[in-house]
Amino acid sequence: MVYKEYKMGPYNLHTIKTNKFKLCHMEIIFRNNVVKEEISKRNILFDYLTDSSKRYPTVRETFLKLEDLYNASIYSVTSKVSNIILTNVCMDFINPKYTDKETLEESLKLPFEMLLNPLAINEEFNQEHLEIVKNRNIANIKTLKENPKKYAITEALKTLGDNSKSSFTNIGSLEQIESVTPVSLYKYYKQVLKHDYIDIYIIGDLNMDEVERIIAKYAKFKYIKNHDLKMYTSNPKRKPLIKSEKYIYIQTNIVMILNLNNLTSYEQKYVANMYNIILGGGALETKLYKKLREENSLCYNVNSMYQKYDGLIIISTAVDINAKDKAINLIKQAIKDMNNNISDEELDRSKELIISSLGMSMDNIGKIVDNYFFKNVSDLDDYETRIKEFKKVTKEEIYNLSKKISISTIYSLIGGESN
Repeated sequence: MVYKEYKMGPYNLHTIKTNKFKLCHMEIIFRNNVVKEEISKRNILFDYLTDSSKRYPTVRETFLKLEDLYNASIYSVTSKVSNIILTNVCMDFINPKYTDKETLEESLKLPFEMLLNPLAINEEFNQEHLEIVKNRNIANIKTLKENPKKYAITEALKTLGDNSKSSFTNIGSLEQIESVTPVSLYKYYKQVLKHDYIDIYIIGDLNMDEVERIIAKYAKFKYIKNHDLKMYTSNPKRKPLIKSEKYIYIQTNIVMILNLNNLTSYEQKYVANMYNIILGGGALETKLYKKLREENSLCYNVNSMYQKYDGLIIISTAVDINAKDKAINLIKQAIKDMNNNISDEELDRSKELIISSLGMSMDNIGKIVDNYFFKNVSDLDDYETRIKEFKKVTKEEIYNLSKKISISTIYSLIGGESN
């Protein structure tokens, strides 16, 4: 792979030349500090922008244009990484050498047509189309409650409090959606163009100098940004908060949030990852899986997720209502085992798993872009360095890390209803 960065003033262009894929993939990445009251507005804005434009004023016309580009696709994904809100506007298209050369410029041009020439008149978005997008976002929020695991995690994170950016979801709220109007959304659109950092990544087997020329022709962003963006947030150690709520699910969903306190950079990037894989983030041989599933048959699944930039590990499972207390005690036992009871086999297996996962990420066109992006904007090391450092992690380093871990929240979404 050949990586190159072009400094373009209001944005940076990053090209990754590789013949590994027949597909070409472009991401226009907007990022800024997260503002809780603007999350739903951001989701609606980018959904609106990738549905239509002045040139393609209906979803059908947009679809027909994509069909002309040999079934290309355009979509947006908004995510929150600790203090930062990210929106990736993605364009996938077949390498023009398999179709015709003229499609390269048309494919690269389309996302900028939609972002910079939206369906709007007199600084006001189209009311009818906006209502369609709002209803779609309302449906997404309402379906969250149909997924007990996601809903329980969302509610558990809220216990961290409004002062913690970790408590914010990336879907916003119904109240935020209802308040969005064609005028207020257009005002926010101008705000995003003026204040969001913008990076453009493109990967594929292309003439990247030609790509740079085409993008410079259409990516008419105007504003240079220089304000601070900080990826990491702090969630201070506290006495465990225990909270239970009743809901309609058959099972009880348990979420336990662990704080990782005062970690070094090396611990954040490597030791904490390995700790999480052994605890519950790996395959079927994790400590949590063995205790809750294999030895006690309390659940179908239990896992843990390491949130590096938030300094958190989130453990989640679902059990019968009568097994809640036993499950919580077993989770605590698994955490205690991480202090001084890790076998060589567990460590070696976890290293193999994480290195295998890294290898698979290099075969995924979107993951490759993610790797370069977080290497450029944060402290992610390159692929070879990560493999080398993960191989070096010792049990003693994990034991030392475990002393810096404390339980922050034990949240139970109590089930038992037949509905």
